[in-house]
Amino acid sequence: MRHRKFQELIGAYADGELRETDRSRVEKHLQACPACRRDLDFIRDLDRLPKTSPAVPREADYWASFSGRVRAGIDRRQAGAPASRVAEVEMFKDSFYHPESRARTRAAIFPLSLAAHAAILLLLIVLPLMRTGDLPTVEVYSAFLAPPPPPPPPPPPPAKKKSAAASARIKRVQATAQVEPGRLVAPVEIPEQIAEETLSDIGVEGGVEGGVEGGVVGGVLGGVVGGVLGGVVGEMEAPVRAIGDVKPPKLVKEVAPLYPEIARQARVEGIVIVEATTDVYGRVIGVKVLRSIPLLDQAAIDAVRQWVYEPMVINGRPRPVIFTVTVRFQLK
Repeated sequence: MRHRKFQELIGAYADGELRETDRSRVEKHLQACPACRRDLDFIRDLDRLPKTSPAVPREADYWASFSGRVRAGIDRRQAGAPASRVAEVEMFKDSFYHPESRARTRAAIFPLSLAAHAAILLLLIVLPLMRTGDLPTVEVYSAFLAPPPPPPPPPPPPAKKKSAAASARIKRVQATAQVEPGRLVAPVEIPEQIAEETLSDIGVEGGVEGGVEGGVVGGVLGGVVGGVLGGVVGEMEAPVRAIGDVKPPKLVKEVAPLYPEIARQARVEGIVIVEATTDVYGRVIGVKVLRSIPLLDQAAIDAVRQWVYEPMVINGRPRPVIFTVTVRFQLK
């Protein structure tokens, strides 16, 4: 065993609680270790100490007579007895409560002091309110009387009577609206009857240069029967991309995009770039998003589809065009 283990077994060895094998080992270790022998001697001295100490006197009425003995010690101290006789009194002198002689006087003074402080505080509040001499005087008539209203304006002069001769000379003039060719104008007055228009099936005498023999109703100069504007029957030309010398067409009709409510609540703004394709008449027939803002893309597409451009004419013939369009969304 280690030395520390033997030190832990010394107490049990002194009390006789070890087995024979452990007891023999501890005895061999005690013969070789002076420190453990000193610990064993110390433990045995502690065991002998209660046996050598004097017995405590056992008085039946020891605690019953305790208060009387303390009071007798106080009397002896006041009479000048030696310190050895009043040692017991010094030990318990803090256990007694001595009421002060002025306690009743202080209990009576406390409510009077509280009432005096309350009266002083009340005077500090009321006295400034009672001093009205420093307040400015108010003129009642100037505060409640409003200035008189201004006089009413004079009545207008009476109108001159028109003579019968002057009224006879006045004639009603028929208003004529300015009519521009090729533009519809709303009529000024609704006619009672609408005259029928006579359509003439006879063309220009001698025809026109480049026309078809016999003529075509609703035809145009240089056209063919069943033809399309600027082209030949069955011919479909590819759109031209507006780059380099080919400039984008001029915008004729623009429809402002509607700001989506969800994008407005999310405070989303920016620029959407789309690629638009127009037909030979300048109408937008195709839209493709190039730069996307997810919450604003559909609003930009719907707006651009309603735009109309001036037809792109190349070599005297209208052509479809592909170009980029920028749609700006900005919160106000």
